[in-house]
Amino acid sequence: MQDLTDIHYFVQVVELGSFTAASKALGVAKSQLSFRVARLEAGLGVRLIQRTTRRCNVSEIGRRYYEQCRLLLAAAEQTQRVIDDAQATPRGRIHVACPVLFAQLLLAPVLVDFLKQHPDVQVDLDICHHQVDVIAGGYDIAFRVRDSIKDSSLVMRSYGMDPHVLVASPALLQRLGCPSQPQELKGLPSVDVISAEGRHFWHLQAADGRIQQVEHHPSLISDDLHVLYQAVVGGIGIAQLPQFVCRAAIAAGRLAPLLQAWSLPAGNVHAVYPSRHGHTPALDSFLQFAAQYLPNVLQRTQQGEPAENTQPLGRLFAD
Repeated sequence: MQDLTDIHYFVQVVELGSFTAASKALGVAKSQLSFRVARLEAGLGVRLIQRTTRRCNVSEIGRRYYEQCRLLLAAAEQTQRVIDDAQATPRGRIHVACPVLFAQLLLAPVLVDFLKQHPDVQVDLDICHHQVDVIAGGYDIAFRVRDSIKDSSLVMRSYGMDPHVLVASPALLQRLGCPSQPQELKGLPSVDVISAEGRHFWHLQAADGRIQQVEHHPSLISDDLHVLYQAVVGGIGIAQLPQFVCRAAIAAGRLAPLLQAWSLPAGNVHAVYPSRHGHTPALDSFLQFAAQYLPNVLQRTQQGEPAENTQPLGRLFAD
């Protein structure tokens, strides 16, 4: 494969009639220009330009080669234009992974407004109940809520922290009593998310820094927060839930917070993606848009205000 720059230099020499004229037009030294054309000829094994001390003439094969080079350079320019246009205007496909409740309560209003402003972008949203492998799954970005970040191979952008709350139904507490200290949680029924270690703990911290770790044995384990929410409301057991999931139910009296003098590790609302560089304009625009608006949606949801373009929490979690 010949160097496109050498071909470009050759075409300029032919069109301008001499190495001297081409050198002035290109801003390249005449000796360098002559060397690059000679290298092109050596690679092809033919003489493209016959040189004398006073003038240069294009050979017959050089003339035919020149015509094809013009087409090649025009095609190369058109190819570059495709890239330039893509980089100038956000368009194309973004592959996104997201947990279901995150999508419904937080991401939906951001997506709606983003797509209104960028009609040439297509978002493929995969609702995933488990933590996806971003690279192996071919995702451009994945949204998560985790109390700790372990995958250092990915780039992370945080949008804020979401407190977790220990909750139970009033009916369950009326039947079993309301615990006043962490150790009183032992033996009480519970539900929980899937644990990689196979054991389940609540980690509680007092205002003075004291930490209590309480192991529990859930009767229901799921990676679907909606299922866990329904189980808690139904009186199956105690659960640790993100505040944005259970705030409306607490306000409505359908759930009661436990041990409010103790706090649980907060969830980091964040996105992960494979690299800081080489993003398409569509992905760059989406990352910037999410960074600008997602924290506001998170804050409003935590304050009990339903975000625009979403249903109130009570309807999403209706019994």
